[in-house]
Amino acid sequence: MTIYADEDFYKNNYLCGKKAVIDTAFSFYARSATQKIRLYTCDNIDENNIPECVKMCCCELAEKLYSYEQSDNDGVSSESVGGWSKSYESTSNKQRNLKSDIREIVYKWLSNTGLLYRGLR
Repeated sequence: MTIYADEDFYKNNYLCGKKAVIDTAFSFYARSATQKIRLYTCDNIDENNIPECVKMCCCELAEKLYSYEQSDNDGVSSESVGGWSKSYESTSNKQRNLKSDIREIVYKWLSNTGLLYRGLR
């Protein structure tokens, strides 16, 4: 399987001088992001000629997957110090939010490209 974006593209094109979110194992997260994109596009992407919008989508998804994995796994969604309060988010809710975020990212980059078309050709 071809990974849609490599670390060089991530650092030099996607970030545009911004500090990298993914500091290690970019290929791992890019591979996972590629698989998510493939599910949405039904393999409509020519792996010999990957469009820039697909590479950008892959980078943003990789960052989202990395951030999700690095997030606090004890379920704390918010904390307050004055009057001490702590709110928890269920794992299923976190996963639902991740799926929603993935969908938003894919549609942000790939809508109006024809790559999400699932009809007859």
